[in-house]
Amino acid sequence: MLDPDQAKVVAHDDGPAAVLAGAGSGKTRCTTERAARRLSESGVPSDALMLLTFTNKAAGEMRERLRARLPDDIKLPWIGTFHSFGNRMLRMYGERIGVPKNATLMDAEDAARMLDALLAAAFPDKGRRLDAMSVYETICAHGLDVTAEEDREAIEALCGNGGFAGHTRRSLLEAFKRYESEKRRAAVLDFSDLILLPGRLLRQDADLRARLQARLRDVTVDEAQDTDGAQFRLLHLIVPESHTVLLVGDDDQAIYEWRHARPENMRDFIDQFGATIYRLERNYRSTPAIVNGGAALVRHNENRLEKNPYAVRQAPKTDTVKLVHYDDSDAMAEGVANQIAAALARGQSAADIAVLYRKNRLSRTMETALLRRAIPYRIKAGADLLSYADVRMMLAAGRLAANRRDVRALSRLADLVPGLGAKGVGQMIAAGDDPLSHTARLSPKAAKGVRELADMLQRLYAAGPEHLMESCMDLPLFRSWLTGRAKAFLKSRGKPTDPTEVKQALRPAQGRMRAVQTAMRKRLESLEGGVGQAERWATALEVVAAGTDEAESDEAKVTLCTIHASKGLEWPTVHLFGFSDGLMPMARESVIENLPEERRLAYVALTRAQNQIVLHHAERIDLGTGKRDTMDVSRFLEEICTGQQVETIDRRSGSQAEAKEDARQEARKWLEEMRKSLT
Repeated sequence: MLDPDQAKVVAHDDGPAAVLAGAGSGKTRCTTERAARRLSESGVPSDALMLLTFTNKAAGEMRERLRARLPDDIKLPWIGTFHSFGNRMLRMYGERIGVPKNATLMDAEDAARMLDALLAAAFPDKGRRLDAMSVYETICAHGLDVTAEEDREAIEALCGNGGFAGHTRRSLLEAFKRYESEKRRAAVLDFSDLILLPGRLLRQDADLRARLQARLRDVTVDEAQDTDGAQFRLLHLIVPESHTVLLVGDDDQAIYEWRHARPENMRDFIDQFGATIYRLERNYRSTPAIVNGGAALVRHNENRLEKNPYAVRQAPKTDTVKLVHYDDSDAMAEGVANQIAAALARGQSAADIAVLYRKNRLSRTMETALLRRAIPYRIKAGADLLSYADVRMMLAAGRLAANRRDVRALSRLADLVPGLGAKGVGQMIAAGDDPLSHTARLSPKAAKGVRELADMLQRLYAAGPEHLMESCMDLPLFRSWLTGRAKAFLKSRGKPTDPTEVKQALRPAQGRMRAVQTAMRKRLESLEGGVGQAERWATALEVVAAGTDEAESDEAKVTLCTIHASKGLEWPTVHLFGFSDGLMPMARESVIENLPEERRLAYVALTRAQNQIVLHHAERIDLGTGKRDTMDVSRFLEEICTGQQVETIDRRSGSQAEAKEDARQEARKWLEEMRKSLT
């Protein structure tokens, strides 16, 4: 059953609309129900409806829900991220602007190295080059094209804001243009190209733009508050003739301004298109205490789209927001672990509990406390899988198999080949479009290794992206390189390098590669039958830029993750680790850069909880300086209290509560000893 507000959204037909969907309001169900109605009742063809999402995981969930709702004779519409849409456009029409169909995505590190090399001549100072790369990132996030004359004035203004004016600005823009031409020559793309190049394509090809707009009848954008300027500019180029665009989002959950997201895109859309506004304010997820506390907190932000969320659930007997005080971060970790252990003893599943924190390094003390109690846990997005050398090497093999001109992938794979250095790679690249076929000037040893690599890549391309890891592990050059890294790791820890130890040391790398391979297979599942090998590779290799959805384990585990990584997730019990000024809100050198976004981040953390939220504050926390900084409880506490009373528990040494807790711990130990003696 839909509630009255959801029913209004589902019934919306033509014309622009904005759905202000609060936390836990059932927006995904609402969106898919509307799509199902449009396809099955309104006669909108599948290829005329498009659903744009923020993550591949959200796209997969939406795809599954919609498939379950539609009759078998109605095909699924296109569902995916903005970047997946852009990649698809480039595969279909990119040759019109000089982008070959088999162009491959560079990972972020390779893209940065290529741009850095082109900046080096004009800017020998590394710090200055980092500033230049930051300017380039900002230009791309605004959706500006360094090759377009109409964007030049805006680009020059951003260069000036970044400290580049006069002749340094000219040098900078020349380097950016060389970067563009070098990417086309090598048939490679960086992540921003998946948005910028489709925009360039549609602006330059008016006929293609008109045909696309005429074909599309309905476009939905999920998590619209997280779009940046470039995505919003691309959206304007594909708006259907009827202006039927549905933006679904919640500016109170906009937590990505640090990477150029523009929550004001929703307000701009409403103003520009005169959009109908729908509000989903019923929260089906959390208890009244959690909803009221979170709503009171976020209302302290100005310039937000007004919403008044309220809980549908009845309040349980004890419905509170709790705050626990500790002396230091070690005591805080022990306190959280004790609470988790007690919950598990009462029969709660570990999978129903999460510990959220503002900085990754805070997980270390928490891990130690959980390990001491043998509590199973997993770290979600504790480290980006794509940052590991083994994963990058495996993906480089896939990139070079799909595109022999990918010089950055070749440079990385050169590490596998004994005797092949930078000079040899340079000679191969200079020789032609297929560098692997030019081995005449290499040493016999290096030439043999390159031929072995080329043969493997040829077999890999034919086998398909779903066999990437298997093909890499079958290559002696890859296995030897991976084993060498494992042995070096063991030696650095003073451990033996016998086969048993090496096998154990290889397990993390194999697990990472397996997770990436799983993510690639998930992407391939979204393709229709009969798709060619080139498109299969292009789709699978989106993982290079888009990241991975971590594989879930069958074993129930407590989740540890940053608040950013918790977006879109929920748990019955949430512990917020480090509810302290300096962490929440985050301060760098005592300066809070964006207080409204920090407040929204705290709101997201609170509303991940279904039944219980516990805030944990320690007076002394090591934030990576090697010393424990003295901290006050978060200023957000007072703001939460304007809507929901907070129950405070003092676990600091010498407090009455601490003395009672010590007594309880002693009693538990005595009972455990008695049970052991009786058995």
